Amino acid sequence: MAGAGGIANGGAGAAGTANGGTGGAPVIGTCSPPDDLYNPIQNLSQTGCVDPTDPTKLTARAVPYEVNSPLWSDGADKTRAFVLPAGQKIHVDATTGKWVFPVGSVLIKNFLFDGKFVETRLFMHADASTWVGYGYKWNGQGAAKQTEATVVGIGQDDIMFDTGKQTVHWFYPSRQNCMDCHNAVAGGSLGPSNAQMYRVATGHTKNQFDEFQTMGLFDAPPVAPTADQVLVTPYSGQLGSPPASATLDQKARSYLQANCAHCHQPNDGFVMSPFPNFDLRYATSLKDAKICDVATSKGTVQGSTATTILKPGSPMDSVMWVRMNEPYTDSNTSGRMPQIGTHVVDADGLKLIGDWITSIKSCP
Repeated sequence: MAGAGGIANGGAGAAGTANGGTGGAPVIGTCSPPDDLYNPIQNLSQTGCVDPTDPTKLTARAVPYEVNSPLWSDGADKTRAFVLPAGQKIHVDATTGKWVFPVGSVLIKNFLFDGKFVETRLFMHADASTWVGYGYKWNGQGAAKQTEATVVGIGQDDIMFDTGKQTVHWFYPSRQNCMDCHNAVAGGSLGPSNAQMYRVATGHTKNQFDEFQTMGLFDAPPVAPTADQVLVTPYSGQLGSPPASATLDQKARSYLQANCAHCHQPNDGFVMSPFPNFDLRYATSLKDAKICDVATSKGTVQGSTATTILKPGSPMDSVMWVRMNEPYTDSNTSGRMPQIGTHVVDADGLKLIGDWITSIKSCP
């Protein structure tokens, strides 16, 4: 998996460091990057990131969190947490509001349908320039109890997963796919930032900023973002509904920030953005985003005559909307957006962006 100088292609090697023990007893890891990044621990229960007796539960060291604007993941519910190495703390960048996790940190994300785990991803900060991620595939389809998840190989994989209520076609990304989104210009981790984390999590009474500060998780007290800097929840879902005061522009721009801006933003000094020609970050004005009545550089989409990234008042003539509506097929793996990590069109997101484009009468 390639991060900021990370791991992309694996090779043969010894088994993960926590795969065995004296007399065959399993050795439980410390929820930290493996010594050999090409050979992660095979069983989730042995990573130290979950309860080894019930891997559906997090380790006691894990800190659960929520975000304001979630990344679309083919309709899966998600839970999130992080584990910090002993004695280390989070640094909040005063300029960007990004949360910078120390080397050795692990971000944990579970993907669920109907309460059944289909995948757990561990995203690990291996060294100053390297993040690496591993997907774990769960057992226990249908009515069976879920007892273990095993690491997915280097390449892509997919499965028809029976939740007991429906069958879901789930795609496990390759390790390179992970890093295509968790790229260097995005800073490795995607969700944790002031704009995303400034919220009261479900079932809590205090803002996460206050809770985490009380827990001593920051190297310095973070400055709370202003109201116009905080992302809003784009539409009703697992994380609640948009605030009543949220405007259509705020909801749409929040969605674009979470789902698109990690690739669609300018180069940052020596760090190269995958698509630097336009900017979908939340704080960027529509004029400066370079999308309104701007011709696409990627050509037309099959079945569409749209040639403009955003055509005021007309979603069907806007390439950004057309690509969001493009179905994924085996013969068309690069036309739709988001290009990586999803295979199902986000109907709510599509409507939101369509309504937003319709509301724009002219370019600034």
